[in-house]
Amino acid sequence: MNIVQLSKDLMYQQTKINKAPAWRLTELAILKGKELAKKYQVDERLVLTSLYLAHTVFSPIWAGEIQQNHTKLSAEFSKKYLAEWNISEEEQKIILNSIRAHHNEVETETKIAEIVKNAECFKFVTVEGALIYLHEWGLRQVSYEEAREKVLQKMDQKRKLLTLEECMTEAEKNCAEIRKIFGS
Repeated sequence: MNIVQLSKDLMYQQTKINKAPAWRLTELAILKGKELAKKYQVDERLVLTSLYLAHTVFSPIWAGEIQQNHTKLSAEFSKKYLAEWNISEEEQKIILNSIRAHHNEVETETKIAEIVKNAECFKFVTVEGALIYLHEWGLRQVSYEEAREKVLQKMDQKRKLLTLEECMTEAEKNCAEIRKIFGS
């Protein structure tokens, strides 16, 4: 059973229902997750599965109840699928911790969870991610100034959650470029 494909299909379905997050942002996290999984020689399947399932319960409402609790809600939602997909208890534990820990609300228990957190946060500290996020706010009829502020807020929030040295170093360069683009 291909759990990466199953989790990708589930996330895609949920993204359409939730109308968030932007699918392209998910793809950015997946690319970074693949890169980090290779570098740290961890199970890429578990990294990618965790990244896809991390936002299965989400909302486009800025700082709303669902958005604020999506790590717990997504983990709970994903549990039944992991069981149906016959994922071992050990792998379920890793995936669920990775989902819950990607905002630092709980501690990462494995290198996989740390990679998931960094890949997930990294998407907002790239020029491409900032532009995708700005576009999302435009689709929601938010003024450019307000959208710009939300992009910069999200960038700063996610930059502070990074823990892997190479991600922090690259983020500093990217954030300087993003600030330059947005005149901040």
